[in-house]
Amino acid sequence: MFYRAAGFFRGFPNFLLAGSTVTTSTRAFELLSSSSRNHVMKRLITALALLLAVVFFKAGHWAMLLAIIALIIAHEFGHWVVARALGIAVPVFSIGFGRSPRIRLGNFWGTEFQLTPWLFGGYVKINPADESFCKEAAWKRGAVLVAGVAMNMLAALIIMFGLYVTYGQPHFVPKALVVTEVSSPVVGGSDSLIKVGDLIVSIDGRPVKTAADFVAGISGHKDGSAAQLVLNRAGANVTATIVPDSQGRVGINARVLGDVVYKQMNLFDAGWQSVDFTYHMSKEMFVGLGMMAHIVPPPPGLPDGATDVHGLVAIVQLGATAFSDSLYTFMRMVALISLNLAVLNILPIPVLDGGHLGFLTCEALTGKRVSVGVQERINMLFIGLLMLLMLFGLFNDIFKPV
Repeated sequence: MFYRAAGFFRGFPNFLLAGSTVTTSTRAFELLSSSSRNHVMKRLITALALLLAVVFFKAGHWAMLLAIIALIIAHEFGHWVVARALGIAVPVFSIGFGRSPRIRLGNFWGTEFQLTPWLFGGYVKINPADESFCKEAAWKRGAVLVAGVAMNMLAALIIMFGLYVTYGQPHFVPKALVVTEVSSPVVGGSDSLIKVGDLIVSIDGRPVKTAADFVAGISGHKDGSAAQLVLNRAGANVTATIVPDSQGRVGINARVLGDVVYKQMNLFDAGWQSVDFTYHMSKEMFVGLGMMAHIVPPPPGLPDGATDVHGLVAIVQLGATAFSDSLYTFMRMVALISLNLAVLNILPIPVLDGGHLGFLTCEALTGKRVSVGVQERINMLFIGLLMLLMLFGLFNDIFKPV
């Protein structure tokens, strides 16, 4: 899971909800693009997307946006390739949204490929509520619906396999503990004893490299006895004496400095680790959703605001931060977003793939298909609710930035 200790992520739950807006906005565009009655809403969404694109002018922002677009297209490619392999007609595969202007890229395997200027994702023209699609065998329809999710999971696995083969398994090697905040006054002394930027070298002669080392050294002085600290300040060692309170607090905050080293892996280990990553991260995403729904209790020490809903602005900003950190960090986040799209799309929510699977399950159990009109009305209701959630996430992005 991504918490503050892992680098720069605020918390896994709000990462999930930020990613959900990718799915929401994609489905919204797909529905609105196919309806002539929604030009105003479509133009509002397009204007918002263009405004965000203008604001996000840094390389990291563009890299994240392009990665999201690629993942959405990969998801739709999964639907398309399975549908065509099963003999189901797919008249259009669109890279981007909107009816015009569009560039026809050609016809392949009975499908017309097109490019439109609104490139935030894409879609394949398969409507699960269409009469022609509903005439197909239930197992075929189920396979097509699941294919997009499977493609996103496969994409994540391939990305991580490439990272493990190229870089190896990352390990954080702590080097020092640096003081980031000093309260006023520091317990047992004046502010001049410890300053922001000091490296804590040792406590009572025992080396300190991690927060655990510091806590272990301080814990023996809860009786009010003084602890002897050696600090490195601007390259020179200085000493300080502090007296923690009965709970071991000394009035400072610190973070660990260190390096990330990569342990080389062979192809078999890289493959196994990629599968393990995909499985465990997917599982943790479901747990994160449970925490946001207050079904699963949050773990101790979860940062404040970790379960806040955030939107696309947040996820692009996180991606830009990852991009500035390293290619490994950025691509790992792309893999997580791909898994995020898979997990969210399989949820039994109308409009999403899991919702269509729900309709298919009802048909299998009752022997009667849910009418096209009912499906469309339910879908429009939930797309509205998801759009409201997306706007709430955008509100948090602006007023509660990650």
